[in-house]
Amino acid sequence: KFKKILKLLNIDFSYSNQRKFFTNENFILEQGKVTGIYGQSGSGKSTLLNLITFLIQPDKGKIYIDEDEILNDSDKRKFQNIITFLSQDTFLIEDTIKNNIILSSDQKVDEKKLEKAIKLACADKFINNLPDKLDYMVGTHGRKISSGQKQRIVIARAFYDSREILVLDEATNAIDEETEKEIFKNIIKENNGKTIIIVSHNKSNLSFCNNKYEIKDGSIIKLKN
Repeated sequence: KFKKILKLLNIDFSYSNQRKFFTNENFILEQGKVTGIYGQSGSGKSTLLNLITFLIQPDKGKIYIDEDEILNDSDKRKFQNIITFLSQDTFLIEDTIKNNIILSSDQKVDEKKLEKAIKLACADKFINNLPDKLDYMVGTHGRKISSGQKQRIVIARAFYDSREILVLDEATNAIDEETEKEIFKNIIKENNGKTIIIVSHNKSNLSFCNNKYEIKDGSIIKLKN
C-alpha cells in the first residue's frame, strides 16, 4: 500500500544509444498531495512519469514505496492498478459518450456519480448541446467531436473511475485556458486524499500544487512554493 511517499533514489536513465536523461537524480512523491512537474518539450517529463509508474526501469538507482524497495513485477503491477493515467493522446472507443466514460459493462452505472464526473470535467454543456446527449456516438477514433471535447470525456472517465493516484500528462493541452483552470480547480476540490501528478509545459498551471519540480538539462529540480 502507498501510505506516505514514493521515492526515486540516485536514478540514472538513458534510452538505448542516446544521451542520458537523468544521472544520479532524486524525486519524492507524497501521498495525498498534488505534485506538479514542469519542463520544456523533450526535457524528460514523460520519462520521469514512466519511471514513477514502473513503465520503464532505471539503469541505476532504487525506487521505494514507503520503506520498501520495489523489485518484483507483482508489486509493480499492484501499484499500477491504483493509477489512472491520462495523457494528451486520448483513447476513445467507437461507442457513445456515456460508454466512453464508464467503460466497464460489467458494473451497474452509478448515475449520480456519472453526472458529477461530467460536471467536474466541464463536459456537461457540450454534451447537453449534442443531439443524443450521452447517447451520442463519437465515431471512429472520436472523429465526430473535437480534441478538447475528447479530453474532457477522458477526464470525466478519470473522475468516474476514481482511483488513488491520478496522473495528468499534458492531458488538457487541447482545452481552452479558462476551462482548463476550472478543471484543475475541480480536481483539487475533489481530491479526497488522492495523490495527483500534473505535468505541464505551462508553469502557471502548477500554481496550486503542493510540490513543484522542474525538469531541466537532465536534472529534477524541486521548486520553492
